[in-house]
Order: sequence, then structure tokens, then C-alpha cells
Amino acid sequence: MATATTEVITFEKPVSVLARVVYPISLLASLSIWFLAIRAPLWLDETLAYWQVNGGFEKVWSRSVLMPSSIGYLYTLWLAKSIMGRSEIALKIPSTLAMLGAVYFLFRSARELFDEETAFLTCIFFALTPNVVFAATDARPYAFALLASNVAIFAFVRWAAQREMRQAILFGAAAAGVLYFHYLFAAILPAFAIYYLVARAGSIKSDLRQVAAVVASFTLISLPLIYRVASLYHTRETHVVQPQHHPVLVALNTLAPLQLLIGFAIAAFLGALVRKIKLPRSESFPAILLGPLLALVPIAVFFGAGAATPVHLVIPRYLTVIAPGSALTWAMLTSHIDSRPLRQIFCVGLVALTVFETYSSPLSRKHEINFKQAHAFVNENVANGEGEVPVLVCSAFIESDYETMPVDRNGEDPLFSQVDYYPIHAPVVMLPMDLNDESIRVASQSVSAAAQQRQRFLLVAPPGSYSTANWLANYSKGAFTVRVLGEFDSIAVVEFRPVAAVN
Repeated sequence: MATATTEVITFEKPVSVLARVVYPISLLASLSIWFLAIRAPLWLDETLAYWQVNGGFEKVWSRSVLMPSSIGYLYTLWLAKSIMGRSEIALKIPSTLAMLGAVYFLFRSARELFDEETAFLTCIFFALTPNVVFAATDARPYAFALLASNVAIFAFVRWAAQREMRQAILFGAAAAGVLYFHYLFAAILPAFAIYYLVARAGSIKSDLRQVAAVVASFTLISLPLIYRVASLYHTRETHVVQPQHHPVLVALNTLAPLQLLIGFAIAAFLGALVRKIKLPRSESFPAILLGPLLALVPIAVFFGAGAATPVHLVIPRYLTVIAPGSALTWAMLTSHIDSRPLRQIFCVGLVALTVFETYSSPLSRKHEINFKQAHAFVNENVANGEGEVPVLVCSAFIESDYETMPVDRNGEDPLFSQVDYYPIHAPVVMLPMDLNDESIRVASQSVSAAAQQRQRFLLVAPPGSYSTANWLANYSKGAFTVRVLGEFDSIAVVEFRPVAAVN
């Protein structure tokens, strides 16, 4: 006699399905805020990157030496420009793709170290980091430097777990690759060494061959950069802008963004109230050390460099290097709140608040100060004016304070990159960023030449050069009338008109 079988069909509860998709949806929402600034005009450093690749493949190397830049990034940008064109979006897309790659490798690393939930939390915290959001649509090397760093972290985690010679060689090569995209990101490399010494303290002798492979691979790949790094060291004071805020405050704000800190404190407090805080177990060591080391060691390196030299490196854009370590650390701490609903509420709340604030703020659709509107206004003004109108442009590059101002606009001086992507269709005279002897020399010569020819001229002055504008107004008093024609993204356009020409 045949027996009937009954097929039991079960349906997942909506709550269970929702719990599974909370983190993927939160990650997608976090990634969405990257794209708000993808149409933003290029700012100063982005126009420099464009100039360095605009001369063609054969000039990328030489132009990257004139103003220290990431050689790996510039060749990547040159390739992207050759394929996609020179539009603002086309120049930014490579960074967006690189940052998505950085998220992928960070996810893989966190999953190897912990679990999938912690990996999602790590990537969400990473994606919401202000420096990461900025770099994701910034035509500069920071997104690629983070990608290279996260590849190195992943290679290190795999090597630490598998102890294979192939993994050792790959890690050495990946660590060297970081240098090709940003020299200062090398500050994370001591973190790997410290972690290795802690994790393998009793096995160093048996690891000597693999350690030698790491060193050999790293050295071989990084050899072409030795001369470039050495030359940069000799001119280090000329390339770094002084910090606007106290370095300790900058470091703390980068390590513990206020919203993340407050949200975690609330979640941890509620977890403690319901006795849902779990302490790390012995088997979780030394995995839990990697994140804090990747976050804290670079900061220690930067503070050490500041103590030993006049160079100040603790500024927000350089601290982008700690973003992976900071995200790993906060995700690891969150995982010790032993309540999945509480962790999810914390994550969703943080994402919702950050996304809401970002979409609501007009600043999220901008980058740094750009010259697009100011130069467009100048072009309209000189086109509608009478005769040739010279334009004095105060450089926004800190390097301009240490150089003699170039006079050949078609030459190979990177200071003219400021008027390359957004050109000024008139004779341009470059001035240093700050008011110094070179500013006075060039500006006084320009005033004398304009006075002799009874010729008006314009001045373009970003905020750091307002003192030059004030000096020039006082110096030309009596011979010229001065009028501010407009301010565009805090960049002043000032007209100097001969007194006799005033109606």
C-alpha cells in the first residue's frame, strides 16, 4: 500500500528577511552619498592632476616630478582621460571605482578576521567616513591609495592565516604598491610589522624565509621610487600647508567622528543595561589588534614626524590613511554588543542620520574652493571690455611661496595648472599665495606697466591671498580706482582702473 507524502512549505517571517537585508541596504545607502559631488567643479589639486596628464603619456613622469604627485595614479588618470575624455565626471569616475574596490577588499579582510556581520559594519563605517566620501569623487590619488592599502591589508590577513610563501610575496608587493599611490600612506606599514611581532613572537625563526620574501618583494617593487621620495624629503617644507586646527583635535575627530561616537556610546549603554556586552575572548587575540594598529600607528608616525621636523602632517586629508583601521576598530567594538537588534538599530540610525544630513546640505555637492565661476566671470569681463586686460592671479599652491614666479604660460611650470583646466582668455601674471617679497616685486611691476599704458587690469584672489589684494589696493592708490566686481566661492575678482579713465 502506497503511503502519501505531504510536502511542507515554510515561509520565512518578514522580520527574519528584514534582518538579513538590513546591512546590505545600509551599505548601499551609505555608498549613495558618494555620488552627490560627482558633478562638482574641479578644485585646485584636481586641476593640477589634469595638467600633469594633459601633456600626454610622455610628459606624465616629468610633470609628476615638478610638483610631487602619485605616479601610479597619474598614469591611471591618463588612461582614463584617453578613454572617457576630459569632462569633470570622467576625471572623477576612476576614483569612485577605486573606492568601490577598496570597500570590496576591506569586506574580505574583515570577514576573514571576524564574520560577515562585522564585515558589513566595517564597510558601512568606512563608507560614511568624511574623508572617504570626499575621496570617492575626487580626481586625486587618495581613493587609489586606499584601494592599495586595503589590498595590502587583505594580502596580510591571508598570509597571516595561511603562512604560504606565495602569500608572503603577494603581501610584500601589495605593501610596496601603496607607495605608488601616496607616499604618506606608507605610515600604515609599521602597523603590519608590529602586528606580526605580536602574533608570531614565538615563531620568527621558522618564518625567516617568508619574512625575507616579504622584504625582497617589497624592495624590488619600490626601488623605482627611492629617488623621488628622497628628492621630496629635501623639499618637504615647501609642500605642506599649515594645519588650521590643533593636530590633537584633528586626530581625535578623524578617529572618532562625533555621530559615530555618540551612536556607539548610546548603543553600548543600552547593551550594558540589559547585560548584553560581551568581552573579547582569548581566542580573538591577536585579530582584534589589527584595526587599532592600522588606525593608531599612522597617527603616531605623523606626530613623530611633526616633533622631529618642521613639517606638520596631522591634517585631515593625510589622515585618510587611517580610515580602514578606524572602521575595523569600530566594527569590532560594535560586535561586542551582544544583541543583533541593538547592533542593527545603531547601524541603521547612524546611516539614516548621516544620509539625511548629507542630502540636506548644499555643501555635500561641492568639493574644495574652485576657480570655475571666477575664471568664467573674468573671461566675460575681459571679452566685453576695451583693449587687452592683464589678469593677476594669486596662486593657491603653497609651493608658490618658495619659487620665482613663472612668466611662460606655455612652459612646464605646474603653477600655471591653476589656469589650465578653467583657462583665462587674457594675459596672466602669477603671484605667490602669500604676500612676500616676490609678490611685491611682481605686483609692483604689473602696476607700473599698467599705469604707463593707461590700462586697467584684474586681480583674482582666493581667501589666502586677500592680504595681497589689500596691499595692491594701497600701493596703486591715486593711480587706480579699485572695485571688487564679485566673489565666487570666496574667490574675489577685483578691478583696477586708471583714474583718468573713470567717467
